[in-house]
Amino acid sequence: MNTLKRDLDHGLRAELSRQSTFESYFGTLKKTGTFDSFDFKNEHFFVEHKERDIHFGQFCTLFFDKVKYQEYLRLKQTHPHHRFVIIWTLKGQSYFWEFTENDVDENDLGTWFFKDRVMDRRKGKGMQSQDMVEVFNSAIKPLSEFR
Repeated sequence: MNTLKRDLDHGLRAELSRQSTFESYFGTLKKTGTFDSFDFKNEHFFVEHKERDIHFGQFCTLFFDKVKYQEYLRLKQTHPHHRFVIIWTLKGQSYFWEFTENDVDENDLGTWFFKDRVMDRRKGKGMQSQDMVEVFNSAIKPLSEFR
């Protein structure tokens, strides 16, 4: 099995195994398509999930594809009352960040930024440049604190 297929299968298993936990915070969620920017949705939320084999705080940021942020901006136009959340599950512990257009918090401190990363996207093309959103750990909270 190629690496991309294996990664997609792993991601789907991770999403489905955590869906009931996520539903305890967000209500009943519908699984979206394989290549959609968000993994789940309902009448109030769009939720993206990332599973990583690292500890929280191992790096000063967590990241996701910029295209997901661009999709957030697009969907926010047609779903202005929805909330958009990304969840990272790290070594079995889940953390979240709620999408925002502001890149600073109430204390005028940066919470996220765009960064171009060179990384292996496992698509058989080797190392490639990829635009990412990097979220500072100080802006990421344990899922148990979601309200």
